Amino acid sequence: MSFTIAFCTPATVFLGNRILKESIAKDFPGALWVTRLARFAGECGIEIVTGDIAISRIRAGELSASEVLIIQEENCSLGFELIKNGATPFLLFCAESPLYARDFYAHLSEISKLFANRILFRGAIKSTSGNGVNHVMHFPCFDQDADLVAADWSGRDFMVMVTANKYWKPERSIFRHAIVQLRDIIRGRKAHNSKEIRELQLHDRRLELIEYFGQRKILDLYGTHWDCLNNLPADWRGRLKEILSNLKPTACKDKHTAIKNYKFAICFENMSYPGYVTEKIIDCFIAGVIPIYLGAPDIYDFIPKESFIDFREYADLDELNKYLAGFTEEAAYKMINTANFFLKSMDGRKYSYERFARNVLQMVVDYK
Repeated sequence: MSFTIAFCTPATVFLGNRILKESIAKDFPGALWVTRLARFAGECGIEIVTGDIAISRIRAGELSASEVLIIQEENCSLGFELIKNGATPFLLFCAESPLYARDFYAHLSEISKLFANRILFRGAIKSTSGNGVNHVMHFPCFDQDADLVAADWSGRDFMVMVTANKYWKPERSIFRHAIVQLRDIIRGRKAHNSKEIRELQLHDRRLELIEYFGQRKILDLYGTHWDCLNNLPADWRGRLKEILSNLKPTACKDKHTAIKNYKFAICFENMSYPGYVTEKIIDCFIAGVIPIYLGAPDIYDFIPKESFIDFREYADLDELNKYLAGFTEEAAYKMINTANFFLKSMDGRKYSYERFARNVLQMVVDYK
């Protein structure tokens, strides 16, 4: 029996099959694996469309819902509509942390039981329920045939950070937050907007490094929205105003090109969460830059310790700065070569668009 894969995403920019176009997907971290999946699936005679297209074709009588397998991102409404129409909930995935996908994580137990497969960050797997198969997320973020050519160490600038000013704040009012907390307590549900979750955000740690290294004029900052600091807490607005005025951060269209001529890149995730390893550290490896990393507490289970600088190992920023200042060219190339070897290994390729797509396709083939 022939069947169609419906890729269901809440990102409206991807609807109308636009995510299948490389020219569009390439501008969004982690999206290009879908174009690879479409290519590999097409070679097997399997069609992929976005959820909205699948729904339109079912309504028009051009497609039977029973022939549709759903790949759903987070709690996308298109996927739930297809399920109601009789489509198969095949794969659920989430490439975002609880910091920004709070509603999804709060309802994960209910959502996950619907799906045969789930690809999630390690920390989320304990919240799943039902008989579906859990797979640990390896964030797809590089082309496995990418060039790995490092710039000459001696000619590099010192340090770079690429991050937009998207300081995290709770979306709900204090009153609404209290109501939600009470509801979660009554239902016995973990509150994913809780103080515990908020304390794991790493935005403040990034700001600390911007302040410290920016004052010393050894940091270049790339990213958008730094021209308006109204989203920051008042204390940070005062501390960073003059520093950011001097740094003059600009947008970054090509991250690899922007960072490749630096020795070190500050590489902090949005949140400290088990298994939450995103494109940030892999981008540094591709560009041949040494990452200063903070994020997943279990990072060594995913990335070789010898390939990056672990921010947790330094008592304070003075100690880190002293270490960086004495970093030798020999030590640098040893670390860069370790990162290159990792990317070419079986473990490293788990983060490639191609391997991620082929793993998903294998799940489909095994299921059918």
